[in-house]
Amino acid sequence: MFSAASPSRRPASVDTSRGAVAAFLCLVVAAWLFGVLAAGSAWAQPEDPQKQINAWNMALEKMDAAIDGDGLTDADFKRFKQDTTDIVTAANALADALAPKVEAATAQVDQLKPTGAADATESDAAKENRQQAEQQLADLAGFQKQALAVATHGSYTISQISERRRTRFTAALLERNSSLIDPGLWGDAATDVPAIAGRSGSVVGEWATVIANRSDRSVIAIFVSLLALIVMVLVPGRRFLLSKLRRPTADQQPTMRTKVMSAAAIVAVNAFLPLIVLTGVQSILKALDLMPYRIDLLWTATTAAVVFFSLAFGVSRALLAPTRSTWRMVDLDDAVSTRAFHISVAIAALEALVVVHQSFAKVTLASLQFVIALDGVLSIAIAVLIISMVRVLTRRGTPEDEENDDPADEDYGLGRIALIIAGLSAGIAIVANVMGYVALGRFITTQTVWITVVISLLYLLMKLTDEITAASFRRDGVVGSRLIGSVGFAPRSVTQAGVLANGVAHLVLISFACLAIVAQWGVDSSGLFETIRQLFFGFKIGSITISLSTLVAGIAVFIVGLVITRSIQNWLDTRFLPTTRLDSGLRNSIRTSFGYVGMIFAATLAFGYAGLDLSNIAIVAGALSVGIGLGLQAIVNNFVSGLILLAERPIRAGDWITVGAEEGTVKRINVRATEIETFDRATVIVPNSSLITGVVKNMVLRDRSGRVVVPVTVSKLADAEQVKAILLECAKGHSLVLRYPEPIVLFLSFGEKSLDFELRCYLADIATGATVKSDLRFAILSKLKEAEVALPG
Repeated sequence: MFSAASPSRRPASVDTSRGAVAAFLCLVVAAWLFGVLAAGSAWAQPEDPQKQINAWNMALEKMDAAIDGDGLTDADFKRFKQDTTDIVTAANALADALAPKVEAATAQVDQLKPTGAADATESDAAKENRQQAEQQLADLAGFQKQALAVATHGSYTISQISERRRTRFTAALLERNSSLIDPGLWGDAATDVPAIAGRSGSVVGEWATVIANRSDRSVIAIFVSLLALIVMVLVPGRRFLLSKLRRPTADQQPTMRTKVMSAAAIVAVNAFLPLIVLTGVQSILKALDLMPYRIDLLWTATTAAVVFFSLAFGVSRALLAPTRSTWRMVDLDDAVSTRAFHISVAIAALEALVVVHQSFAKVTLASLQFVIALDGVLSIAIAVLIISMVRVLTRRGTPEDEENDDPADEDYGLGRIALIIAGLSAGIAIVANVMGYVALGRFITTQTVWITVVISLLYLLMKLTDEITAASFRRDGVVGSRLIGSVGFAPRSVTQAGVLANGVAHLVLISFACLAIVAQWGVDSSGLFETIRQLFFGFKIGSITISLSTLVAGIAVFIVGLVITRSIQNWLDTRFLPTTRLDSGLRNSIRTSFGYVGMIFAATLAFGYAGLDLSNIAIVAGALSVGIGLGLQAIVNNFVSGLILLAERPIRAGDWITVGAEEGTVKRINVRATEIETFDRATVIVPNSSLITGVVKNMVLRDRSGRVVVPVTVSKLADAEQVKAILLECAKGHSLVLRYPEPIVLFLSFGEKSLDFELRCYLADIATGATVKSDLRFAILSKLKEAEVALPG
């Protein structure tokens, strides 16, 4: 049985007067909570370790005896667990602090051990020093082992406390009371109403007496002003702010970003405005000593109820938009959306009343029958509204539509499954209340409503995160433009970074939503956060310490080093190297080599910061050398060949080369392969090892000058000297043909019906060879026709 006058007999997790606000604030101030988890222990390292270890053991023994007793409240268990956690943290800190001292003492003992033959004599002074060192080592090692034993004992005590709290929660939740259909229950509850009304009047009278006894009238004026401020801000002030966020009724379809931003603003105004005003006024009244204890309890409950109702109202209005279909974020008809909104507001109002009722029953010392009756009525009313909401959201339409529905097209997605589960839970809650399990029924309805609010808020926050990351990581966005301009990221890489950031944000939001949901399920939040803290800051498996924080820090160091390397590469490529007289190939080699060095340096720093021993990595690499030699032989060969290409520079970026049947310009020398762009704009990927071990023809390795050859065939009856003069005239008349070496004409052969000549001339840039040869052919043909020199055929 539980009683309003005895809070220890009621399930603490069922009490939602503080749970709803605490879970909501968990989503808002998560970073602060995480920082608190990493705070130092209250137990300082003592000067006398043995004395402190004895005190820890005594405290743990007292707590072991206390948790087995009766009459403990949930607050007692929380206090025991916090004290035990402090002891465990301090004991582990002492053991860690003694570890280097134990190692130093061990090294000292090893140095003082006698050396040489077994019968070698040892001086008395050396023997005395060795014995002192051994005694010091024994003391330090003993303290360390005792500290670890204390930590182990404390961990067991924490597990026992958590088990007792879960047992109490389950027992209180499944406790059976009088059924709601029992007339005696209602008679007893009605009998207690006058007494509750009288005690309520005494609470108000106590507050009025406290205010009236203040001789300073300015304090009373401040009190009245604060109450007026609450009324003015929560009613007209809230309406004024929402009017500024009012969605227009124009037919123009708003963008998703506009809808999400408007919905987020509506939720923020509805949730944070009452929270800030009510908690601020409460703090001021406490500072002025105008807040008696019972009024403080009621004020806290009222604040929680108002904030919860405002949050649920804001989320419902933001997502359903009952009067403006174009701004609606869920696919519902106008009629369905309106009815769903009205039902959700009614559910939120009743749930807020449940929150206030918990503290009201404590303050007025309401009887057990009154608490059961009111809890049962509110729980059944909420359950009925939940079933009505499910019916509204799952209704197909007219009977004709239901007959024409194809069962194969029935949608059994997550949303519909969640609605079915909510409806079944509401039905179970009604049955539980009727059978007398009022605590269970109220818990089911409260959790159903709270989970719905959290999931709705999660949906809105995820949509908001999508829009923020999409806008920030665009090419012209705040983050994207800086990554492209300053760091040198490619647009595709910026998009990938945005997708990764969005995924991380979604994971964080889902994690905090899960924490907000399980906060009222009897799960010990301190134990849950302690587990997360151990996972993040390190836990031991044997002699190996695994720390997620160090791994994340190592990755962050590598990313920072990589960003710095890319930034310097971009500065070299765009600012410094263009001001030098170095050719483009050497510039590319310098830029690429600096990228390799920077990446290796960043990886080395990251491994060191993460606490990885490079010698162990070298041992593993040596063990895998055979596999690397067999499986990765080609990759390693290409990597080393790429380094040779950058060092010797037999080919450079911009060179015109021929590799086998492929001919083109070198575009980029990468780690594994080199990119060659052919003259028809195709890209050929050539492994670096082929460029080192194979035959490569480089047209411009030492000099960009080169020779072009133009074959010319004329009729057998033509004058050979005249043809030679025409060819030399055409060559010397071209502006790109060098005067030295001079162009020459070779008479190659006598054909059956033709004479074969060859014009050879030199160019300053062989890259213009195709254009020069074409120009020479046009000029030669024109001159031959003018001189009436016949061509073959």
